Amino acid sequence: MYIKNIMLENFRNYDDQNIELINGINLFVGDNAQGKTNIIESVYLSAFGKSYRAIKDIEVINFEKEYCRITLNYNKLDINKKIEVFIDNFNKKIIKQDEVKINKISEHVGEMLIVIFSPDSLDIVKGSPAKRRNFIDMICSQISKSYYINLQEYMKCLKLKNSMFKNGNIDREYITVLHEKMSEYIFNIVNFRKKIVSKLLEKAKVIQNELTNNLETINLIYISDFINLEKNEIKKILDQYLEIEMMRKMSLKGIQRDDIEIYINEMDVAKFGSQGQNRTALLTLKLANFELLKEENNDEPILLLDDIMSELDSNRIRFLLNYIKKYQSIITTTDDSFANHAENIIIYQVKNGEISLK
Repeated sequence: MYIKNIMLENFRNYDDQNIELINGINLFVGDNAQGKTNIIESVYLSAFGKSYRAIKDIEVINFEKEYCRITLNYNKLDINKKIEVFIDNFNKKIIKQDEVKINKISEHVGEMLIVIFSPDSLDIVKGSPAKRRNFIDMICSQISKSYYINLQEYMKCLKLKNSMFKNGNIDREYITVLHEKMSEYIFNIVNFRKKIVSKLLEKAKVIQNELTNNLETINLIYISDFINLEKNEIKKILDQYLEIEMMRKMSLKGIQRDDIEIYINEMDVAKFGSQGQNRTALLTLKLANFELLKEENNDEPILLLDDIMSELDSNRIRFLLNYIKKYQSIITTTDDSFANHAENIIIYQVKNGEISLK
């Protein structure tokens, strides 16, 4: 899979920009606040139907414009395809695949495979459990539409339940019905997460050995209250905690509290890892993410690397560039000196929302 070109109309600080990409390393160089990250955001939004930076869709519309449009022409398994995203100031959003309107985002996620790597990604290693859950959920959702639907439906049930706790308008019978549904979603989600974490670990072990010359080993442990439980056992746990939840006015049990613990040489890297180990672990996980998506979908994801080269030392940069040279990547940076030894690369200059070959 690779993107042939991106057309941006009234998107962020781009008025009307056509960006031609190669099936290799596409490097965008420029000072801060010139529009480099906006390019990566446009690809992410096209893949997931939402931005990873904006709270509201209308935030991506160019100032004083009425709408924005992103058009991606790409090749998937030797077939030319197109994604178009339209957003206006009235919060209207239309996503089309090959001119056909998408009615549910679950129909769209996984159509374009991406792996995103930014400075904020370090929170996957040393941040809150929510960051690691999001990391795993993003992988699972791109592999299985069923997983994405289960996750969406579970979160709807959880929102309804928490709303009753907050408002004090508690219907026990209705919560029992919710628990019945939630137990099924939890069963499906936990079993799929467990399988994907196991497969991710297989890939990560190989990459970690290559990165560290066999000096470090990585381990991932999926933490959940519901591993190896049947649906009726899951529901029993949810029901047992209802009284306590009512007193505390919040849900205490559920997959929204799962975590993935990361160990380097049997050491919890989040608690005791050095800065270098944190970064190596993150690079390992992201490349394992890439390999897993490639294997499960029989296609190559697109790598989005937003200003991460300044976070890596020269050895990790060389390893990364050698690793990605066969695939399509979109990289942003303020300093392109590392690109001197890169293969299969094109370099663009970005300045005030204008892009030109460097």
